[in-house]
Amino acid sequence: MQLLKPLALVMAIFGITLYLNTLGHDYVLDDFSVIKENFVTKKGIEGIPTIWKTHARYGYWNSPGELYRPIPMTLFAIEWELAPDQPWLSHLINILLYGLSGAVMLLLFARWLKGYHLAIPVLATAFFLAHPVHVEVVANIKSRDEILMLLFSMLSLYALWNWLEKAKAKHLVLAMVFYLVALFSKENAVTFVAIVPLALFFFAKAKTGKILRTTGMYAAAALFFILVRKAVIGDLLDPGGPSVLDNFLVAAKDTSTYMASAFLLVGKYLQTLLIPHPLSHDWGYNQIPLTGWGDWRVLLTVAVVAGLGFVAIKGLKKRSLWAFAILFFAINFSIFSNFIITIGSSYGDRFLYSSSPAFALALALGFAYLFNLRIKSAPVQSLGELFKPKSLWMLAALLLAVYSLKTFTRNLDWKDSYTLYDADIRKAPKSAKLNFHYGIEIVQKGLDEKDPEQQKAWYQRANEHFLKAIEIYPSYHDAYGQLGLAMYRQGNKEKALEYYQQALKYKPNFPLVYSNMGIIYFERGDLAKAKECYQNAVKYDPRMVDALRNLGAVYAMEKNFPEAIKWFSQALQYAPDDPVINKYLGSAYRDNGQPELGKPYLEKAERLK
Repeated sequence: MQLLKPLALVMAIFGITLYLNTLGHDYVLDDFSVIKENFVTKKGIEGIPTIWKTHARYGYWNSPGELYRPIPMTLFAIEWELAPDQPWLSHLINILLYGLSGAVMLLLFARWLKGYHLAIPVLATAFFLAHPVHVEVVANIKSRDEILMLLFSMLSLYALWNWLEKAKAKHLVLAMVFYLVALFSKENAVTFVAIVPLALFFFAKAKTGKILRTTGMYAAAALFFILVRKAVIGDLLDPGGPSVLDNFLVAAKDTSTYMASAFLLVGKYLQTLLIPHPLSHDWGYNQIPLTGWGDWRVLLTVAVVAGLGFVAIKGLKKRSLWAFAILFFAINFSIFSNFIITIGSSYGDRFLYSSSPAFALALALGFAYLFNLRIKSAPVQSLGELFKPKSLWMLAALLLAVYSLKTFTRNLDWKDSYTLYDADIRKAPKSAKLNFHYGIEIVQKGLDEKDPEQQKAWYQRANEHFLKAIEIYPSYHDAYGQLGLAMYRQGNKEKALEYYQQALKYKPNFPLVYSNMGIIYFERGDLAKAKECYQNAVKYDPRMVDALRNLGAVYAMEKNFPEAIKWFSQALQYAPDDPVINKYLGSAYRDNGQPELGKPYLEKAERLK
């Protein structure tokens, strides 16, 4: 079809254009844990072997992790090597990959829908690209994992169709390689083991034996990934489970409440697809409270899900596109529904990314039926033929314009952490986590402020949000810790210690609080108490640079230079380019009578300074 490749290029350009205004954006949310504050990523190419042998946040926190996504993490390390601390490059790559995803989606949909009017795959792809629900995926660098997962899953299916039609082994090998890339990009690619037989049944009309054999190959690839993942990071899921702050379903006291509330969330996801406003990256505890079966929203969602299920089952025999869209959505969304497992977040726009192509396809079908378009037709030969009837395309253009405007404006919220929290707190003011993180960003504004009165105002505003977070969730240890830090910055050290003790009441193994308490005791000249606090901090987080450095400083003040050298050296492992640590280590060697060992560190400290 001669129009297809030019149209695929148009789709790529459309997808890229929608997100050009994110190029100047900073790191946001999880970008810090996987890139900016991840010491493994910041090693660049040198850190790649470690990436493949550890969980995704190994370089950020000292605790077990359940995310194994080495391919996007490898790309982040390469990008840091090429342009350290330059988020524009990573944003650009996200945008380009998103545009490429649109081109591949059109080619795949057109391949599947041979014999159908070309307008359907074109509209479906355009609706997918413009939908504002994808802003979280494209504007948040970390969500490269979502983009790669869907892109390479689609490339795998496209290569699979080449194999089915041409029977050349190279296409099958390519399909498997692409699928492995998808799996090693993000774990939810496993759902495509079920998408493969679905697509084969609907569009290849393959016999049962071939469907089973082909599905078996995809299942084998998924099993290989699962075994590698288990060998690297251990258990498939965090045995401790998610926090109630991340997924409010954890607070459900019984199965009935849990299931009703899970259906409520499904309803919210469907609502967001239909009407993507308002958008917030967080709807956590307790913005959406737990509910029961008497809630009309739950009953409405159950009725809608049941109705969709009926349409899907009824359309199976006729291989209805409606049935395919519903089943595609159900399969890919199932892993995020909280019905199978309780995932690490109750809600996230990004969880709709891999299933939203089905919604876009259903929307395109709806437009086709609304305007009596001949669904099944001969191949379209010209643009004039494609863009008939004009009324259909005028309405579609209007919807795409609305979607695009919303996408453009929502992108602006993702400029940096402050702009995002400042925008979203208005939509989810009862979220404890959102209040907490917004408070942190407000504190940073205070730290950047030169005027003492303005600085005080920023701190006061931040405290209000920390207190609001505690009001919503009284055992919020992080919020108590931040209140303690706020009191310290305002010179009220006694009040700071009170808040720190409250934080330890709810989290006895809180390294940041121990480290901050150590600073207060150090400033008071109570080296013994300061040392005890720093030792607790490194006990619970052996990679906490501040605590390691300060513990070394205490030993240096006690003239115990061998111990000081030990702790400074440990700190340097995780912050090799920190001028202060290099200076302290060099000085400790010098004061220990080993100036020749200390000289390189002192020289490096001068260069870095």
